[in-house]
Amino acid sequence: MSSALTNLLQSLRIVPLGHGKQSNKVMVVPSEKDRLKTDDLPEITLEEVAQHDSYDDCWVVIYDRVYDVTSFLREHPGGDDVIMDHAGRDATIAFHGTGHSRDAVALMRDFLIGELPTTQRIFRTNKNKVLSSGIPE
Repeated sequence: MSSALTNLLQSLRIVPLGHGKQSNKVMVVPSEKDRLKTDDLPEITLEEVAQHDSYDDCWVVIYDRVYDVTSFLREHPGGDDVIMDHAGRDATIAFHGTGHSRDAVALMRDFLIGELPTTQRIFRTNKNKVLSSGIPE
């Protein structure tokens, strides 16, 4: 079954998650107290992010922050293939270019697991004030 059709059927809840197989997968969103504080984020290098590029283990970088979106792939309104095109890499341009809603930006916090080391950052640096204006916290 094509990915677009599968995603449509899943969004209508006609097909269980897992492409037609019986599945009990549930997306678990952490509570407010379980979320990482942006001041306490561990550093994760681009090399480490690159190792997480599969449907079973998918990390992306957006605005120098690292997100584990594995549990969100099947729930993404644009389809999992949109995220998988950037799995294990920086997805900032794709994310920004799509014009995500405020709710989408807020949802990102649920998947935040770390940030890039200062030497690998592009957006969240003290030098690049222009690039850091307007990016989501």
